[in-house]
Amino acid sequence: MMRRVPLFTLLALSAAAIAGPVTPFSSATGATLPPSWQVVTLPKIPRHTQYSLVRIDGRVAVKAEASASYANVIHPIGIDVSETPVLRFAWRADRFPDNSDLRTRRGDDLAAKVCVLFDIPLDRLRTVDRARLELGRRLFDPKLPSATVCYVWDRQMDSGTWLPNAYTNRVRYLVLRSAASGEQGRWFDERRDLRNDFTQAFGREGGDRLPPVVAIAFATDADNTGSSALAYYGDIELRAE
Repeated sequence: MMRRVPLFTLLALSAAAIAGPVTPFSSATGATLPPSWQVVTLPKIPRHTQYSLVRIDGRVAVKAEASASYANVIHPIGIDVSETPVLRFAWRADRFPDNSDLRTRRGDDLAAKVCVLFDIPLDRLRTVDRARLELGRRLFDPKLPSATVCYVWDRQMDSGTWLPNAYTNRVRYLVLRSAASGEQGRWFDERRDLRNDFTQAFGREGGDRLPPVVAIAFATDADNTGSSALAYYGDIELRAE
């Protein structure tokens, strides 16, 4: 099992961040992701999930193939999303990591996840969370996000399950799809109200408005279980409705 840093620190490890609206995969040509989507790896994890653009089922999508590997794809956001608080995306999961269990670090692998990274004012955090975030900002990046909501496609947990990431409670998982329901191998188009989901995950930490979104990310990984996973991601969008 390889030791990770939490997902919300990965923005700090990316280089030459490109900020702006979310670039659709369908706008690209060839097998390379648009440059605004950055594949972010970790030095201590030598095997990296492979991401490439493919055409499948009549759509352009990102193929994500993990083999005892780990890597995230991150798109920095440089715009106010308070007027576009609805997240839409499409995904399909075909193979799930063996023996994954999101309640443990050893089993913290996923066929697919789509994450939204938020920046909450420090004075709204608990003292212990504020101290940890301040340390992280000193060590990694002064703009380190303070909260993350991840929509996940799990191997065993029921859809609708909320749980904290095994590494940090500043990342919260919401299981949208489950292999236990026989949903693998098919496309699903998702629509999520970020205001509602943020409140479910972090309560009133954000105040009366949706906190700023600093990045969108997605990932397929199987490093902790040493197994494999396969998923596809369609365009990811932020909309008003």
